[in-house]
Amino acid sequence: MSHRPGLLSLFCCLAGLCALLSSMPARAGDAVELLFWSRDYQGSIAGKAVTVSLTRLAGTISGQYCYLPCTEAKRSRLQLTGKLLPDGRVMLAERDIGDGKTQGKASGQWRGLLQGEALSGDWLSPDGKRRAPLLLTQWRENRPFPYEIRLLASGQPKDDDRCNDVPSVSAIRLYDKGRLVQELATDSQGTCSMFLPETVDANFDGWPDLMLAQTLPAGPNIPYQFWLYNPKTRRFVEAPELNEVSSPMFDAANKVVWTAWRASCCEHGVTTWRWQGGKLVEGESQSSYVLPVMDGAVRRYCYVVPDYDNGAIVFRDRVEQGVDGRLRLSFSDLKDCEAKDDFMPERAALEVWRQDAASGQWRVVRREEPGWKKTATAKGARWCRELPFFDKGRIRRIVLQDDPDNCETSDPDQPASAN
Repeated sequence: MSHRPGLLSLFCCLAGLCALLSSMPARAGDAVELLFWSRDYQGSIAGKAVTVSLTRLAGTISGQYCYLPCTEAKRSRLQLTGKLLPDGRVMLAERDIGDGKTQGKASGQWRGLLQGEALSGDWLSPDGKRRAPLLLTQWRENRPFPYEIRLLASGQPKDDDRCNDVPSVSAIRLYDKGRLVQELATDSQGTCSMFLPETVDANFDGWPDLMLAQTLPAGPNIPYQFWLYNPKTRRFVEAPELNEVSSPMFDAANKVVWTAWRASCCEHGVTTWRWQGGKLVEGESQSSYVLPVMDGAVRRYCYVVPDYDNGAIVFRDRVEQGVDGRLRLSFSDLKDCEAKDDFMPERAALEVWRQDAASGQWRVVRREEPGWKKTATAKGARWCRELPFFDKGRIRRIVLQDDPDNCETSDPDQPASAN
């Protein structure tokens, strides 16, 4: 016996099953639809101010929170995991992932009700004997995301911590009041858990855009797929130029897109971009180098890596020139610097940084490069490397002639025919 769709729908509603069926993930072939959102909240627990980040995937919720003021060490220390029931009830377990005696231990429980933009309820001690009021309100830095997000995944996420059979995501589906308005094709495969979408104002127009990690390579160059939101058409458009930027970061204050990359085991760098006429244009790029430093009578080679700071690429470990013209190192601990003359001498350089009085930014005012110098060695005349060393407030150029095997029999800077 078969039923017409209208009669079957009416029967479900009369039986009180429609709400239950609508909360279950929809299937498309072998795939399932998983409701997803990520939200930030502000409020209080026992009268103390907190900031909370929560992520929902189907019927599970995870997140983290901290008591204000939040330091970097404490921002993600208190972790939350649990469930969101169809009636809006939230049940979360809290644990402290800090170090020492508290590491990994249960630190509390949350029992609350999620209604619209508010989450209210109680915080309980691990044994349930102590209770404190919990009141949170959703907080947004920019405009709200315009649609409900559902992920088309290859299966349901598992509750265990094993890194096998992690569902992949083949599409991000966007709904408006239950109506599918757009489907964004993707191919995202997580490792120990599913990769989940992130909202970010990638082009600094004040509207939320979407990004989703695709794979997890051998670090930090993680590929992402991006979609920019067009407020006029209310559609998301893929951004191929951003897809080429691995692990991007977004500096809204300076309107800079930047990334910290790794080209090999011994080369790390930072590159910046800016939006110009709707196009992403590469700006500055700096890579790591070796800074030669005299540690008493010992020659040391410090591997220094660039960083991004307030619109500019800087090196935290560097030689600085003060207002009095004197040179000094910005760091004093040389124990991690190599003491072998064959430690990447071809990457050696010495830059002098000075702070601009007007802008406060540090800039390079002098750069000393390595060279070659003909000198006498135990094996006769050789062309040996001459490197610039920082030595007690001054720059000394030293020829590395101790080991003739590290030298050349002809001038490397000259064409072979000229030697």
